[in-house]
Amino acid sequence: MSTEFGKRVATTSSALRPLPLVELGHWGGEALVRGKRLLDVGCGDGRFAIGIAPFAAGAEGLDPDPEAVAAARRNARALGVRNVRFITGAAQRLPYRGAEFDVVLLSWTL
Repeated sequence: MSTEFGKRVATTSSALRPLPLVELGHWGGEALVRGKRLLDVGCGDGRFAIGIAPFAAGAEGLDPDPEAVAAARRNARALGVRNVRFITGAAQRLPYRGAEFDVVLLSWTL
């Protein structure tokens, strides 16, 4: 079994995906995340986490690609979304100690 995690996909592919609220609507809409702590695994450039963070108590984005995480941070700052944080890491080895999330989402993640 390989120990290599985090294959990378260009963050520009985010432009081809549905708007975050449209996508969230397929999973139950804003009620799924309203007032909850959420984790977006494989967040890429932050498109989904940033789009739904305004409804959540807080959001975390996790991605193995440091360039994607840097882009997500830039995007959140540019849009003024302050309740979202992005870190580099892999789903196979979650870098959270004792952190609890109410909702974990994987949006367009391979």
